[in-house]
Amino acid sequence: MKSLNDQYKSSHGSTHETFADLVFCALIVLVLFVLALAIEVSQRVRAELAPTEPVEVVKEVELKTLTKEEIATLSEKLQKQEVEMKELQQRLQQRNIQIAEQSKTVKNKLAAMNGEQRYTGARQPAAINLAYDYRKERFYFIPSKEVNHADRRLSGESALEYAGRKTEELVAIALKARKQRGYSVDETKRIFQAFTKYQQVIPVGDSYRVEKSRVNIYYHTTLCGYIAGDTKISDAIKNLIQLKLLDIEQTERPDGESMYPQCTLSVDLASRNLKLNGLVFSLKEMKDVLLSFDGRGTMIDLEGLNGPAPEWLKEKLLNPTGYISKTPKVPN
Repeated sequence: MKSLNDQYKSSHGSTHETFADLVFCALIVLVLFVLALAIEVSQRVRAELAPTEPVEVVKEVELKTLTKEEIATLSEKLQKQEVEMKELQQRLQQRNIQIAEQSKTVKNKLAAMNGEQRYTGARQPAAINLAYDYRKERFYFIPSKEVNHADRRLSGESALEYAGRKTEELVAIALKARKQRGYSVDETKRIFQAFTKYQQVIPVGDSYRVEKSRVNIYYHTTLCGYIAGDTKISDAIKNLIQLKLLDIEQTERPDGESMYPQCTLSVDLASRNLKLNGLVFSLKEMKDVLLSFDGRGTMIDLEGLNGPAPEWLKEKLLNPTGYISKTPKVPN
């Protein structure tokens, strides 16, 4: 301002001219100030309106490199987890096996409750009544009910009455057996091989044990003599009968987990014949085999059917042998 005043004094200018110049300079400064302020405000508005992007902050720890000790520790931890995972998978597999076995046991118990065999809850061992004709070398399946009735003394029956009745009934059984089909050694063994082993509960004091058993043989030497046509037999013949039946009884059987022996019976709907372990039977012949069971019955799986057992099979075989409330189960 001083320089302007000096300039105007030197040129002999008036006071009014000097004041006008001063105002003009002030206006210029004000305009410049307003422009600067406008530019600053415009920049701030743009900064606020501009879209902001998130900035990823990387921690300093994440940028560090793992040491050898840390790598070894991590590797050991991963290996341990892998071992634990494999052990868990093995336990799961074992658990699945246990569940399958328990499911099978439950199904067997339900089968017994539903009457899929003649007797439920039987405690007596399973056996087949068999007779041997030492002259024809043939085996016969004897009805267990008739033999048991002949062997047991009735209430109020004298010794003489019991002996006479027993002889009469055994003779009647022998005459009936002669009219039945006789089986060779090989055929008889194949029949026994058709029946599985079963679980049997054995009382032991106040406790019990469960053991796997197989169908045994019940026999009557006197009955064998009657079938062969002899009223008396020697000790040598008795020993022969025992050895022949023991050879049959020692035949190996397939394993089974049920409380009852089990067999698979194939049904030929066209011929109405039955097949057991490759041997063909008529309805009458199979009925003789099933009626020879003593102690507990056998469970039967029927093959060759497209549905329930036909009426002729029920009337001629299943019902006469005790399968009345329920027919044997048909495999899925």
